[in-house]
Amino acid sequence: MRGKEEIRLQRVVAYICATLFALFAFLFVAVYQSPLLEAFYDHVATGKLDYNGYLVAALLSLVLTLLALWLNRFAKFRREWTAMAYLPSALILAFVTDIDRSIYVGGWSCIGWIIIFVIGISVYVAFAFVLHRLLFEKIKNITMSANRIIWRNLMLFVFIFCITGILSNSEENFKREALLMSRYKKGDVEGALKVGYKSLDASPELTSMRAYVMAKNGLLGERLFEYPQLYGSAGLLPGLKQTSALLPDSVYTLIGCKPAKNENAVDFLKRAAHTDSVGKVAREYYLNALLLDKRLPDFKDELAALYGDYKADNLPKHYREALLLVSRFDKDFKLELSSDTLFKKFDKLREIESGYDEPLVRNNYVRKEFGRTYWWYYLYMQLSHSRPD
Repeated sequence: MRGKEEIRLQRVVAYICATLFALFAFLFVAVYQSPLLEAFYDHVATGKLDYNGYLVAALLSLVLTLLALWLNRFAKFRREWTAMAYLPSALILAFVTDIDRSIYVGGWSCIGWIIIFVIGISVYVAFAFVLHRLLFEKIKNITMSANRIIWRNLMLFVFIFCITGILSNSEENFKREALLMSRYKKGDVEGALKVGYKSLDASPELTSMRAYVMAKNGLLGERLFEYPQLYGSAGLLPGLKQTSALLPDSVYTLIGCKPAKNENAVDFLKRAAHTDSVGKVAREYYLNALLLDKRLPDFKDELAALYGDYKADNLPKHYREALLLVSRFDKDFKLELSSDTLFKKFDKLREIESGYDEPLVRNNYVRKEFGRTYWWYYLYMQLSHSRPD
């Protein structure tokens, strides 16, 4: 291809590459990494202005695309190497979205990124020099189909996009934490609770954030065990230092007091629950902490102490489920309910159990139907995770 046809083809290739990168950058920022950028914005701006993810994505993709086009005026990447012009912009995009827990705990270092930028720009310059000075002169008169040129650029973009994804933060739990808090701040309680609700590797931060949302809305006793609980009572509370979008002070203000130094979750919540000046939230946190640690006798006694002369029908769902277990294990305790529905459900669980000898198979079948109950947690959940300090 020569003359005007070559120029026309290069314009088409340049347009396709610019459009493809701008679209990738927009979706990468507005969808894939949006929770991270919003968490960073909220932490820095302290909620003074609402975060508009689509506006940020549009501006960022426009700036990075224009930057690539401007740099290519000097680098002069052409033909099947046109996509290479977007390497610096891709590195900047990865840098901007490499947001992790260090925004809360500190310790972020730019040394790694300085090295990445130096290597990336060196590669960019070296490719530009080699291609422009050594190869383009030799191949400029070689005929190559438009489809071949476009496909080679697409393959190069796949490599650049993969590098962008690898260098940016891809920690799913941190994204889930940011997304949960974002939805909750917007008033979407159900949407917040759905974030990572099936995850079997939920972080301690995500677990305590979910518990906070439920406690704030009076749902702990009704729904806590509908979600994976991997850390026992320690998973209810955040640490005293902020490691997520949830401020520890928000939780302890809701409870009514703070734990003392080296005081574990159950001891702290017991002290809070039995303090007259502290509200009912502390009581719910404490009772659920006992359930999480599978301390059913203590739960039965503390429920009577904190609720007084309660009527079982009026208790939250998980409390009734726990008391039914108590009635099966403690012959001196009798659970009185106006309906036998709960008893029939538990009998069905036992019936399913009796049909499978293999523990793993039995576990899976019981979980399929009763995985959102306290029964499954108490009978099958093994607390193999520990909460880090």
